Amino acid sequence: MRLLWDEQIIDVALRQTPQGPRASVAGTPIDLSVEPLGPGSFVCRQGAASNVFHLVRDGDVLHLAWRGRTYRIEEEREGGRSAHRHQSGGLESPMPGKVMAVKVVPGQAVAKGEELLVIEAMKMENAVRAPRAGTVKSVTVKVGDTVSPGVVLVEIE
Repeated sequence: MRLLWDEQIIDVALRQTPQGPRASVAGTPIDLSVEPLGPGSFVCRQGAASNVFHLVRDGDVLHLAWRGRTYRIEEEREGGRSAHRHQSGGLESPMPGKVMAVKVVPGQAVAKGEELLVIEAMKMENAVRAPRAGTVKSVTVKVGDTVSPGVVLVEIE
């Protein structure tokens, strides 16, 4: 399959082997295992390292929360890209949850990786961080709001 991640197309292959599922990304084999922890929560193990991540599907779009960052991943289909993309700069909720903290205001300058807000999902707090430096154009949520995957939370110019 072909995935669109941050305007970059990535080829991913999955196949079942006698040793279990195997994946390769851009032709490079990856030896890892993924186990479900609960709805939308998984643990990825690669050797002795393990990381918890959250993944929610909304049609052809995957919302991934991994290591304090959120990503929107689309399956690239024949005939071009999906036409229903949010305007650039809009950071979307990676999962359903409740807004626990909003740490920015419109007009505020932010650095890449800076924590913008916190969403609680399944009793875990997940920081939404700036994917790049910029200025906060708008904040569309407040503390206590319930959000769904794909809802724009913050726009950065």
